[in-house]
Amino acid sequence: MANGSGRPELVLFDLGGVLCRFEPDRRAAELATAIGVAEDEVRALVFASGFDQECDLGLHSETAILERFRRLGFSGDRDDLRRAWAMAFVPDRAVIDLAIALRSEGVVAATLSDNGPVLLAAIESVVTPSAIDKHVFSCMLGATKPAPAAFVAALEFLDARPQQTFFVDDNPVNVLSARRLGILAEQANNATDVESALRSVDLLRAH
Repeated sequence: MANGSGRPELVLFDLGGVLCRFEPDRRAAELATAIGVAEDEVRALVFASGFDQECDLGLHSETAILERFRRLGFSGDRDDLRRAWAMAFVPDRAVIDLAIALRSEGVVAATLSDNGPVLLAAIESVVTPSAIDKHVFSCMLGATKPAPAAFVAALEFLDARPQQTFFVDDNPVNVLSARRLGILAEQANNATDVESALRSVDLLRAH
């Protein structure tokens, strides 16, 4: 799907669903145990309530998030909260290896993820630093995918051009939004999809 403008210089990976399997029940279970409530109560208070979406938009600092959880009965510290939050993201080793291979070819690998400051602080425990040059989270941008503002702000942050950027996401709505901005983009749901998508734009030449 190369557009004639050359090989991409930047690959943007979605986090949950591409670089990692997203398993939110693992996080809910860990938080429920730490607070001493049922998992459904955690889902209602934190996620269904819209609080998590506010965190994704950068409306709450990590300190404020920890304080909110302490009011709910969470007795752990900042590291405990980070560890619980990160449990929802299980790295896909095969996709991580593809990102490492890209970097070995001089391509910049970055994330573009709808997530808040707690996961951002814990991200190196989830995705090895050898795989990713930059992590770009919605809490840094003030916008979430598929809003065009999220993509525009991410490219500005990374000093990248749309036509030299390749975006991989498991959500077709996000892929379509990126394409409308001139970003090369493909949907991928597993490592095989990701590898095929990267090769379609002349990446992974040496692998």
